Amino acid sequence: MSDKPDKLITDDGLRLDGRRADEIRPMKIEIGVLSRADGSCYLEWGRNKILVGVFGPREAHPRRSQRADSAVIRYRYNMASFSVEDRARPGPSRRSIEISKVSREAFEPVIMAELFPKTAIDIFVEVLQADAGTRTAAINASSIALADAGIPMKGLITSCAFGKVDGQIVLDLNKDEDNYGDADFPVAMTQDGEITLVQMDGHLTPEEIKKGMELVKKGCKEILEIQQAVLRKKFATPVEDTEEEAAGTEKEGEKEESVPAPEAVQEAAVVEEAVKETEELGAEASEEPSAADVLSSEVIPDFDEELDEEIEEEFEAEEFEAEEEDEDLEDEDEAEEEEFEAESEDDLEDDLEDDLEEALEDEDEFEASFEGTPELKEFDEIEARLEKESVSIEAEEEIGLEPEAEEFVEEESSLEEESEVEETEAASEETIEPETEVEPKVETGEASTEAVEAEEEPEEEKSEGPWKVVKDPSEAGNRGEKDE
Repeated sequence: MSDKPDKLITDDGLRLDGRRADEIRPMKIEIGVLSRADGSCYLEWGRNKILVGVFGPREAHPRRSQRADSAVIRYRYNMASFSVEDRARPGPSRRSIEISKVSREAFEPVIMAELFPKTAIDIFVEVLQADAGTRTAAINASSIALADAGIPMKGLITSCAFGKVDGQIVLDLNKDEDNYGDADFPVAMTQDGEITLVQMDGHLTPEEIKKGMELVKKGCKEILEIQQAVLRKKFATPVEDTEEEAAGTEKEGEKEESVPAPEAVQEAAVVEEAVKETEELGAEASEEPSAADVLSSEVIPDFDEELDEEIEEEFEAEEFEAEEEDEDLEDEDEAEEEEFEAESEDDLEDDLEDDLEEALEDEDEFEASFEGTPELKEFDEIEARLEKESVSIEAEEEIGLEPEAEEFVEEESSLEEESEVEETEAASEETIEPETEVEPKVETGEASTEAVEAEEEPEEEKSEGPWKVVKDPSEAGNRGEKDE
């Protein structure tokens, strides 16, 4: 870092860079330097170099930052690490956060944020090279970038600073004056003179502040003229230029026509003579119709009519041919339909005859199947035989029940006698023939009483005959052995 100079203002009233107290540093502005931004600006003010990009209006993220009635203005001021002699620490610092806040507040009165609710307008400022007054330079560049992005504003914002150097109020401090001066007073205002930003670093009296504000107004007016000239250069329509160019070309054409060439003069004389001759001939032959009149009145109309008639005849002939072709096609279609119908009728008749023949054959086969079946008489004989067998079986059951009841009443006490009864029952079953007819016995009161007693006997009672009455489920296995 350089040492402090002996004097910041010479005896002639000039500053170290040759400016007077009320002069600003030279300014250079370029618009549209960033292709991906909605609006951009590059500004050089003295040795300050500022690059600004504007994005929006666009949807605000995160959503909690949105405003329902207006857009959110976000201003980010950042100094590159190589923008100063001693490397600056990258990232946000307390100074950059404070400058971002006051600069955003300087633009809020002029930006018409109410037109874009729930959106955000982002302004990104990068200081590429710093030489005092970077916040004021950034505000001037941001105003141009916003206009380039088409953000509706009530007017442009201009910013400048004044300070106290060697006991004297000067405008637009440079680096040495800012570092070694007594005070720094940055100001931002609209083009109507309304102040939107005021800061002060140092000590100033009210009289010095008033004098400095007069200088700031003068400097902001000069900056506004530069901003407007740059914007007009980019957005001015070239309508006036085109009108002037067109007017100039018309004048040149008139001059060329007014000064004809010698060859054109000779040609004009020849044309005039030919016109006079034609007029004289026309006067002589005024009574007779001219050939042109005859052609125009008779020949051309007749020719046109003949052409129209020929065209109509050709068109009618083509229509007639087309109609004949259509009729031929219709006749062919009708003949094909008749042939198809005749063929379909023949096919249907053949199919019906085949179906009838198959049905008759099926009926004959069905009747023949009934010839081998037995007649009703045979069924009656089978039923009678079955009835006789059932009667004989019932008789056998009745015959076998009576002795069974008697034997079990007598031999109830011993198990040995039961086995002898079983042997006698087997012997009696062998002697009985199943097919012999047994005369039915007349049931007496004694037999009925014995049958009732047999039914009331305990579970051990059993009946003789071909079937074995089993009351105990455990004895069910003996039935098959007894039947065998």
